[in-house]
Amino acid sequence: MKLILGDCLVEMKKLQPDFDKWILITDPPYGINVDTSWLSKVNLAKQTPINKCDDKLIGDEGNTDFSWLFNFKRRFVWGFPYIYDPNATGWVVWDKQPGVARRAITSPVEMASTTLRKGFDTFRCMWGGYMRERGEKRFAHPTQKPLTVFKLPINDWTREDDLIFDPYMGSGTCAVACKELGRNFIGIEIDKGYYEIAKQRIFNTQESMF
Repeated sequence: MKLILGDCLVEMKKLQPDFDKWILITDPPYGINVDTSWLSKVNLAKQTPINKCDDKLIGDEGNTDFSWLFNFKRRFVWGFPYIYDPNATGWVVWDKQPGVARRAITSPVEMASTTLRKGFDTFRCMWGGYMRERGEKRFAHPTQKPLTVFKLPINDWTREDDLIFDPYMGSGTCAVACKELGRNFIGIEIDKGYYEIAKQRIFNTQESMF
């Protein structure tokens, strides 16, 4: 298991990935230029601590080119339809209900596209505010996904000898899923704070015996 601090486009040149064999599983910053700064202003007004989850993500400026992700023959990418994969063969809907109320500021569903399978699948995992599946924990990353929605595709659509690659590792949820499921993993994260969180999560994670 290898965790790298740096810009994924720079670090990939050093890694020289095998686009035919490595499996890309990632949750990129969607490039939709989401402004969450108002949340920090609310915290200031209430004299409550500013949450790092309110920070703007590096790479979310609205003009990021993610087309290079599709060089990986085997891939699973969160962010559909913002990140459109013209050659995807399968799509996954993550249903967060009832964790996200109808009037919440976040979407009740998110989607991923993949070449690991054909057709449509639905993952159901409660995730909204304080309402989460038992055992799921929130860390500092603003777009963190629950461990469940990474473990499902990794467990069902990859093998133990596969190498999973996540160039947008964030707080390390995909890495934790890979360690628990006994998969080889390489991850890259540009933000030192999130990188350190990912390292600590891996340190605290034990590989499943089953």
